[in-house]
Amino acid sequence: MKKFKNLERLLPHMDAAFTSFYERMLGDVRMSVFFKDAQQITNLIAMQKKHLIQSLTLSQDEMRKSYIKLGEYHYDIRIPYVDFMKGTEILEEYFLLHTQEGETSIELMNEIFGYFKIMKGFTAKGYLNRMLEEDKRDIESFFDYSDSSKKTHLPKNIVMEKVEWLKSLLDAIEKCEAFDWQPSETLLSDWLNEVPFLSLEKRDFFENLEKRISINTQNLFYFLQKEEYLEILPLYTSLLGIYKLTLMMNNAITIEYANHVIDDMEMDALTGLFRKDLFEKMVAKEIAMAWRDKNYRFSVVYLDLDNFKGINDTFGHYSGDKVIEQVGKAIRNNIRASDIGFRNGGDEFAIILKHATSDVAKQVAQKVKGDFGGFEFLFNETTVFNVSMSMGIEEYVDGTNLETFLKNVDAKLYEAKEKGKNQISF
Repeated sequence: MKKFKNLERLLPHMDAAFTSFYERMLGDVRMSVFFKDAQQITNLIAMQKKHLIQSLTLSQDEMRKSYIKLGEYHYDIRIPYVDFMKGTEILEEYFLLHTQEGETSIELMNEIFGYFKIMKGFTAKGYLNRMLEEDKRDIESFFDYSDSSKKTHLPKNIVMEKVEWLKSLLDAIEKCEAFDWQPSETLLSDWLNEVPFLSLEKRDFFENLEKRISINTQNLFYFLQKEEYLEILPLYTSLLGIYKLTLMMNNAITIEYANHVIDDMEMDALTGLFRKDLFEKMVAKEIAMAWRDKNYRFSVVYLDLDNFKGINDTFGHYSGDKVIEQVGKAIRNNIRASDIGFRNGGDEFAIILKHATSDVAKQVAQKVKGDFGGFEFLFNETTVFNVSMSMGIEEYVDGTNLETFLKNVDAKLYEAKEKGKNQISF
């Protein structure tokens, strides 16, 4: 028996629905960056329309499996769940409006609501699956790096009990098993007893964290039993954020684990961006992906501050560091979730933009440039100054090797400098 027999009445209107859907998506600056060109959109419409039509005849179990895989795929290519939800709601809205144009059918509207509830719910389950996998890898990394011979601020047993509780929590969520949601008393209370110098305000703060962990865990497993993944996903994100905060607030984690993570991630401490030694590795991976998939495109942006030496000479190295720090903020705040920022040394920066033509890269670069260029740096009570940047953009062309491609990006940056600085060349 077909699960959604009434939805077949919408089949003749599929083309119009998806055309409207992508017009809305392309009209949203945040959403449009996910699409490369008209041909990609045509291919996506055909694929998604086919998937939707086929799913109308699936059983609920088959639909669950299908949309869980879809959620995992969207997570893997780093499309934020909020963006997926927005696109899905656009499509749902179209179909609901269509039912008002002809004979109103309560059965049809109920099936539309039911179908999209399954779509959104089990796509959320796919996102949750991937988040669980990454968080479990983080825990295993902690155990690998933890050294019982090191002296730390906290006793080892407290740290280990915290991490063991988190690991058992993730296992229970992954397997949909019952879980004793009440955290062990040692999670925070023992720690507070070890640091009696804490003020009453700070002690209250940590005790409140413990209560929030308990409440969020209890709520999460309530919705897990009902398979309400739209409710579970934000609860899980909040819970892990709170709990990881309690881990990072003690010196044992900060010293033993965070430094290893930072080293592994090759982060630049001043800007919060990746360092140069990772940049070429990541570009090489993008090139390899482009060689495997001839339709794949990516771009690289080089950024260089204009007259930065003069900043250090005039206002001092402290001011120079503040300028560099602000570049990092401008990049982090304005690139897409799929993009990666780097500090390649001194006042030189780079951005890798995945699934991006040079036109898309230019839009991102303009946002970064506008954010940074409008920032006023305070030197003293009477003196403020601004700093500009030059940018070069190059879209990857099939067959170009790493060395040649990076030379091409550098040439674009040089071109921007030659044009008088404070320019974007692409």
